[in-house]
Amino acid sequence: MDETPDATPPAPHGPDRPADAGTPAAAPAPAPAPAAPRRRLPGRTALLAGAAALALVVAGAVAVAVTRGEPAAEPTSAPAAAPTPSPSPTAAPAPAAVPAPPSPEALAALPLAFFDAVVPELLDGGDLTPTNQWTIATPRAALVALYASPAADAAPVATFGATVPTLNRPAATAVWGTSPGLDGGMVLVATPARNATPGDGGVAAAPSATFAWARAADFTLSPATQSVLVDNASSVISVLDQDGAVSAQEVARLGSPDDPTPAGTATYMEANYVDPSIGYTQGQPIALTGAHSPLLAGYGGNSALTAIHYYPDPTGSSHGCVRVSAAMTQALATLPVGTPIQFT
Repeated sequence: MDETPDATPPAPHGPDRPADAGTPAAAPAPAPAPAAPRRRLPGRTALLAGAAALALVVAGAVAVAVTRGEPAAEPTSAPAAAPTPSPSPTAAPAPAAVPAPPSPEALAALPLAFFDAVVPELLDGGDLTPTNQWTIATPRAALVALYASPAADAAPVATFGATVPTLNRPAATAVWGTSPGLDGGMVLVATPARNATPGDGGVAAAPSATFAWARAADFTLSPATQSVLVDNASSVISVLDQDGAVSAQEVARLGSPDDPTPAGTATYMEANYVDPSIGYTQGQPIALTGAHSPLLAGYGGNSALTAIHYYPDPTGSSHGCVRVSAAMTQALATLPVGTPIQFT
């Protein structure tokens, strides 16, 4: 844009011409006055700055218009991983049912499993493998039912009494197996009865020990801290704890091939007592087990029940009993009734 010059201003008073001088003489023509400086139009810089700002505003408006004209694309995200299904909790199986307790009348009608009894329905080592549970079972009632199976529909086959007949001492037995179920399930206990007599039906031998299932709720169960082991191969009797530590041990006198000591079976200490009428025991305690002779139907008027007792002659063999020293009888007398006993 061209600039329009302003009118030429009056010449200033020069230094050689005082303001009060008279009419001057003719003077040479003055030198042409310098041209007045060309002035910029007011606001040119502002116009330029404004134009630039306007351009920015327009550009911004265009950018905004462009941005607003097309919706912004949604941000791309990775597809969500499918949740891993958690396994459904498995419901705990319901406890197995156990046989209902028989009525007092039904109990009274069952045979009592005691040392002189023969109850064919009782179990033996041919039916099962007894495993020491290190538990003593004491009946809660005068009679408790025994079963040949832990099944809920099993019928009772015998009873176990809270008192040892003849001796009139409190009874307890050892637990040799368990079956989980309601009210503590079922326990496999040793009994003092036989399920057959040697010689019956022409069969020379009979099981030495028997077992039966019983309702755990019918017993008070307590730990057995020690057990008795009679080893036929070495003729050694030992009292040991669950870790195998031995508290008493010695060589015993066992039976002969014709009158053998029970072997390969398990039972319990049925009673521990002193009987002055048996002279050879010399007043030492007798540990009565729940096992019988496998070959003798009877001995000395009884059912050939096996005992662990003192005998003064340290030599020779017995008729199936376990002959030990007075010290061993005293050690055995400290064990509670129901202590597990194994014959190997």
